[in-house]
Amino acid sequence: MSESWTWDWYYWDNFFNDKEVKTINNFIENNYDMNENPDLGTEYKKVSTVKNIQYKKVKHLISEVVDSAIRVAQKGFGYNIFKTNNNDFLNYNIYNSNTRDNYDWHWDKSFSATFDTKLTLLINLSDEYYEGGDFQLLTGNKEQTIEQFSKSGSAFMFKSHILHRVIPVTYGVRKSLALWIDGPKFQ
Repeated sequence: MSESWTWDWYYWDNFFNDKEVKTINNFIENNYDMNENPDLGTEYKKVSTVKNIQYKKVKHLISEVVDSAIRVAQKGFGYNIFKTNNNDFLNYNIYNSNTRDNYDWHWDKSFSATFDTKLTLLINLSDEYYEGGDFQLLTGNKEQTIEQFSKSGSAFMFKSHILHRVIPVTYGVRKSLALWIDGPKFQ
């Protein structure tokens, strides 16, 4: 596994191997808590299937990458963050080419008066070949495709306030797991 980072994001290459990706997918498919209301995505122009699963259920499979992300959040970005809570919900996102699933420009934020969403951690759990579905960031006026995140088993964490999107999937199915790292309000 290799790692790379900038001031805005951090990347883990091949954090999970193919067998681990399949194990995580199978576990989530058989143990998720609920499907996200598809109308929720209309505010952000999101077209995908989203299954919510509590962290405590999938923790035994992904805690190593979450612990690594927390270390980077604190020591790499210098953020004051909360420990990931067992009752936090993660989004298991399924982008299908049959409906050209995508997620338009948006940022991740908290609607709380007491904390902010500081970082977003994504894990690529695609277990089959797909085309399109590139993950992009908008920094300044520059669109940046994060090529590395197209690799199954990779993990990518970025500052949540940065605009980002998933372009339409044109072939196959793209799968990812999203977790948000929160902390006290920025001051």
